[in-house]
Amino acid sequence: MSLPLAKASRLKPDIRLAQAISEFEADLSSQQKVAFRNYRSQSHDSLPVLKDVMQLTAEIDRQASGSACRRRCVGPRFTNFLQAVQQFAALGDLVVGGSQCLIACGVWALVRLSLLSIVNFSSYFENLSTIIMTIGRSAPRYQAMALLYPRSEILRSSLWEYFIVVVRLCHHLLKITQKSAFGQFVSILSDSDATSFQSELDRWANTIKEESYLLMAKNIEKEFKENVNFRAIVSGDFKSASLRRKTKAKHRVLDRCSTYDHEKIWKQTRKAGNTTLFTQNAAYLHWRDRLDSCALLYTGKLGSGKSVLLANIVDDLNLHVRSKHIPVAYFFCQNECRQSLNARTIFGSLAKQLLLPISDLSTVAELVEDKPDLSLEGVFDLLQKALPSDYKVYIVLDGLDECDSSEKDELLPHLRNLQQVFTLHLCLSFTLAPENTLKTNQFIAATIASIPVENPDIEEFIEAELERRIQSEQLVLDDPRLILEIRSALLKGSQGMFLWVVLQIRCICAMKTDSNIRQAIQGLPRTLSETFSRILHRSDTSEQYQRRILELITVAYRPMTTGELREALGVIPGDAVWKRERLLTDVMSTLTCCGCLLTVDEEELTVRFVHHSVKKFLLQGWKDATNVAFSIEGARRSMCDTIITYLSYGIFETQLSTTVVPQVRVGPVPSTVINSTMGPSSVTRRLALKLLRSRNEPNHDIGPILAECRAHVDASVVEKFQFLSGAEYTRRRRPYTTFEGSEE
Repeated sequence: MSLPLAKASRLKPDIRLAQAISEFEADLSSQQKVAFRNYRSQSHDSLPVLKDVMQLTAEIDRQASGSACRRRCVGPRFTNFLQAVQQFAALGDLVVGGSQCLIACGVWALVRLSLLSIVNFSSYFENLSTIIMTIGRSAPRYQAMALLYPRSEILRSSLWEYFIVVVRLCHHLLKITQKSAFGQFVSILSDSDATSFQSELDRWANTIKEESYLLMAKNIEKEFKENVNFRAIVSGDFKSASLRRKTKAKHRVLDRCSTYDHEKIWKQTRKAGNTTLFTQNAAYLHWRDRLDSCALLYTGKLGSGKSVLLANIVDDLNLHVRSKHIPVAYFFCQNECRQSLNARTIFGSLAKQLLLPISDLSTVAELVEDKPDLSLEGVFDLLQKALPSDYKVYIVLDGLDECDSSEKDELLPHLRNLQQVFTLHLCLSFTLAPENTLKTNQFIAATIASIPVENPDIEEFIEAELERRIQSEQLVLDDPRLILEIRSALLKGSQGMFLWVVLQIRCICAMKTDSNIRQAIQGLPRTLSETFSRILHRSDTSEQYQRRILELITVAYRPMTTGELREALGVIPGDAVWKRERLLTDVMSTLTCCGCLLTVDEEELTVRFVHHSVKKFLLQGWKDATNVAFSIEGARRSMCDTIITYLSYGIFETQLSTTVVPQVRVGPVPSTVINSTMGPSSVTRRLALKLLRSRNEPNHDIGPILAECRAHVDASVVEKFQFLSGAEYTRRRRPYTTFEGSEE
């Protein structure tokens, strides 16, 4: 190690972070330096909040959509990572103060500059977004970080180390943008680069997670009184102590309103596509710019893209309304997530977002004391007392027509009351159907805007999707002229339904010959129901799994993960003996038996229907190859039998909590021993190869090999029995009816 590096390694992490930022700044162009310093100054004067994250992801997508090479929405992929950076910068004067606050704001500024500088480098920006999304899964995002930070040297040091790696990653990206076109091409992030940065960040993130959980497990009030060092800090800095008390009170109030993750469904919806249709609508522009309370009701036929449109509206509002004191709250109902269809969940989540910009909620904290379950009226009363009467807010609410009538009847009056008390701009969507009873007189100054059947976005969407499929080789043609026939057939049959187009393209991509494709586009189904039926009929290559998968997903309280579904499908109802060999070796390929009617979220790895109308189609009496009608009773029975059998396994109370490295000879090694130490499929492959290579050495000790493989399994990611927590939750809350899981 060189002398400068040796000295640097002995410096404190906050100093090394400052050095990394200085080195980054030194490599900027003159114009970039001005932008960086402006960003840093703005962040220091007004610490970043969650709205800044939303604005940045919206800005990324707006720039990307203007590129001729990229039209896909990837901004939400950055959300988790950016929230971690924002929270670090927002610690600010609350806990770090002085020069360290400027350093933390510098991290936010350089991350912002790096992403906006590289967004138009389409050659690898989408790959970069995937890397950042993966990093974001473990990024340190803890609401109570401001309270935990002063209490642990390990936590403080680990946070600085984490963001040193973040700055190095951004510096790496900066150097790529400064190279020639050829240099950029050859310098695209390699797998080794990605693995290096990701592994370092994951390592520090795990340390931060463990320390944070340890601190949160302790009694904070008790620690405040007993920790002499902490009392000394408080007495020496009254301002910081006061701010921490306010922060603690604010967290308590926000948690009483809601702990529901409202961002998850919005991100999934926003990734589905871009649209600018609403920006050309006079009704929308008038609604957005009005000075008094008003409502905008967006209508459209089934599958016309209402949810995607409202997800884009959220981005547009965040970019249009720059003030941090005017919140843009949103909620997207999802049929597969029953909690999202509850009036209290919806209103509580919206209330939490409206309260976020308020720095001091200590004056209303007493309203939630000893009230773990605030009613709708209690939440409304809280808003009235906490928010000023001239408070201006925007609320975007999608999918309300998915809620039961009783839930809507409970929620809508409170929304109208909010319009009367505050300046509320409310935007909702609903499907044009006889059963939907949403009326303009239920809101103040309501206007209806309709998504046209001849939607101009359809043509652009078809061309963009076909282009992307060809470039990714998902759509392979022998005759290039066939693409024009496909485009024409999709335009003719779409009838304003984006969902219909998406499903047809996916079906076409699955075909193997030009002849099959040409035959398919000449007889495309006209309706969504016909499309669903045809997809299930063609995809039913595995009668053993198709119906059961559909049943489990239909009655799940919230979307099941691929890991949970893998274990559930490995259960044979009535057989209470757990056998690992029954687990699916490839759950993703098994899901293809349901065709393109299922989608797996790239971040959460949850499985859900591609659209809520699929579930309705199934429950209207769809029959599988055995001619047995699909029913909610049958689906519940299937889930019931699966959970009862699963919880009857005799292995959950007898697992070992420590790892021992025994001597294991290759010859007699039983599969159960190997399976007990193996984690994911990559480890399985590695172990299998080592065993294969040692086949000529029957007395070779493979114990160290098993231990080595085990060491590479990240316990925080690989949970041995992923279905267990949801199954037990169901047994406690609603025995043997549906699969429920705690919403985290």
